[in-house]
Amino acid sequence: MNVLNDDFLIEMVESLIISEFEENDYLIIDQQVIDVDISPDELKKVLERVLKSKSQSLKDKIALVLREGRQDLLNTVFKRAKKRHKTRMALRFIMFEQDEMGE
Repeated sequence: MNVLNDDFLIEMVESLIISEFEENDYLIIDQQVIDVDISPDELKKVLERVLKSKSQSLKDKIALVLREGRQDLLNTVFKRAKKRHKTRMALRFIMFEQDEMGE
């Protein structure tokens, strides 16, 4: 894959993760996938468990990345999605606090 395709694939998968993942999904990925040196078979088992209730589109895109042997790309995608999720949660908290304070 070239860099342009990598960037496009990262954006696509990241957007799907952001729209479909719950807090527990991020915790599992953070603890069992991101920067963890596991075999491809172990990675597939973890991802199958997390992706069980997710869209076919997300499953297909992650399967594509795995077929390419790009665990590094998955790490990047999951890290970016986690960062965006945390930012979104922080902004929601700030907005809630402002509403509560009447500001």
